[in-house]
Amino acid sequence: MADALLGPVVEVLVEKAINLASEQIGRFVAFKKDLEKLRDTLTLIQALLHDAEERQVTQQFVKRWLEKLERVAFDAGNLLDDINYEMIRRKVEIQNQMKRKVCFFFSLSNPIAFRCKMANKIQKISMDLERINQEALGFGLQPQIGARDAPRVLLKNRETASVTIDVSFVGRENNVSEIVKKLAAPNNDETISVLPIVGMGGIGKTALARNVFNDPKIKEHFEKSMWVCVSDDFNANRLFKLMLESLEVPMTGVESKEAKVNRLKGSLDGKRYLLVLDDVWNKDSGLWNEFLGSLRGTSQAMGSWILVTTRERQVATITRISSPQDCSLKELSPDHCWLILKANALGARKVPNRQQEDIGFKIAEKCRGLPLAASVLGGMLRNKEIDEWQKLESGLQRGENNGIDEILKLSFDHLPYPSLKKCLAYCSIFPKDFQMGKDQLIQLWAAEGFLYSNPRNNNMCMEEVGNMYFTILLDSNLFQDAEEDGSKTLRLTESGSDDQGTFPIQYLALERSGEEMPFPPSERFKCITTLFLLEDRSLNDREISFFMLRVLSLRSSSVEELPKSIGKLTHLRYLDLSRPSIKIMPDSLCRLYHLQTLRVEGCESLTKFPENFTNFQFEAL
Repeated sequence: MADALLGPVVEVLVEKAINLASEQIGRFVAFKKDLEKLRDTLTLIQALLHDAEERQVTQQFVKRWLEKLERVAFDAGNLLDDINYEMIRRKVEIQNQMKRKVCFFFSLSNPIAFRCKMANKIQKISMDLERINQEALGFGLQPQIGARDAPRVLLKNRETASVTIDVSFVGRENNVSEIVKKLAAPNNDETISVLPIVGMGGIGKTALARNVFNDPKIKEHFEKSMWVCVSDDFNANRLFKLMLESLEVPMTGVESKEAKVNRLKGSLDGKRYLLVLDDVWNKDSGLWNEFLGSLRGTSQAMGSWILVTTRERQVATITRISSPQDCSLKELSPDHCWLILKANALGARKVPNRQQEDIGFKIAEKCRGLPLAASVLGGMLRNKEIDEWQKLESGLQRGENNGIDEILKLSFDHLPYPSLKKCLAYCSIFPKDFQMGKDQLIQLWAAEGFLYSNPRNNNMCMEEVGNMYFTILLDSNLFQDAEEDGSKTLRLTESGSDDQGTFPIQYLALERSGEEMPFPPSERFKCITTLFLLEDRSLNDREISFFMLRVLSLRSSSVEELPKSIGKLTHLRYLDLSRPSIKIMPDSLCRLYHLQTLRVEGCESLTKFPENFTNFQFEAL
């Protein structure tokens, strides 16, 4: 996936730099010629990127050329952002001086020195780009303008009210019935029983568990129900916290394991409950016994159940209690895969003709019985003509992991815009099954500059472009488990590794709790643009001096006071201070003139905003 992403990453950086240079040509007369030259060189290189993206797969020197261009384009964007920041700073400074009715003859910074410094940097970057352009011509890269496929026409959003309603859930009805019958049967012998659902990735374990979880008989039988996604981190303290969140029990900051267990006891004692532990990987019986031992003390009522989904047979062996057999899911039949593919590709419409149905069934056969594969391929074929079906059928080859990797890679390659691919790849920085609002995700995309240009060129604002991107990813089944409610939340169920290559770290999320975790060496931070601090992690004045940050999220961190140096984050577009115990915001916050989004949800302890808060022109949430 790293090689597949390199081309789109470079295209987004180059496009953003071209747009920034074009905007600023008329604003800074002193830089006009330099900016025009920079823009023109970038435009020449831009025309070569499509050919480079195709050739870098087989030609290593082209890949290295793209990596070199990535670094220079990144520097160009930051430099142009610095120039824009200076323009805004001067404008705000003049306005503030006029309000005070005082005229200063000297700015806080020397404008002549600034112009000389910026001019030298622009010229250096232009020279680097010219060398890169000459290298490309030496490689024989050919300019291809307008070579990309036109964006597809989208259908309306899928008619799903929540994650529990899946129009393509087929072939598992008997499994649902059997599990519901087992869980709802009288059981007076055990306080807690465990039933594992076992199967390979993409076979539909989570979908089956959700249908059981929301079955009316289950709702009637159990007095409480909880859904917890476990993934890789099987930590009892973390799981108890997630259980409390599922029960909507309010938390009071950082609590001990004992406090969490007591809170659970207050909600569950004397009640029969169902707990779903989704996507369990832990094979350490000691960790499982520790968790189960604490959980047994929360309710003395008989007949509670834990439903576990896992890919690992050993996990099922460790966790199974009072259940002679686990529920092992088999591959679906080609007929069922065809029904799933057809539902995702055509909705309620009929297949246009017999030939297209035959092609579709052949594609369904290549899904190897995996509903995830059928769902993804169906999303790729949505609103496509028969020639696209034929092209996909003939080109799809079976690979490792029953074709899942290749199918997802193929779906990624079919996304119509480079910036859309970058938006999807950006989501890999979040922990698996991380939840966030749709609007929040779009704000993050905008802060990183992925929505800067409008691929349809019809005067759409960044928010509208973000909504369009979200819809494409949702309809393509590359976003899974999206809830449609008042706020339309998104749960990301697949995450990737840091896509670094030879490029320094750019996105960083720190989420270890309970102890101080040092940052990596400072040289790796040079290009970081997004920093998420999750769980119990503080932030000091030295650590915040990452001058390239576009996104800083302190949501749920233990930060109590913002460092004064936060005003140095001149590129910052997005700042999330939700739910930490911050009482006062420093005045230096008002120097973040690029800030677009400030989130301060649940900050009950916040008592004071900076005096010059009116300097901001962002959307405060």
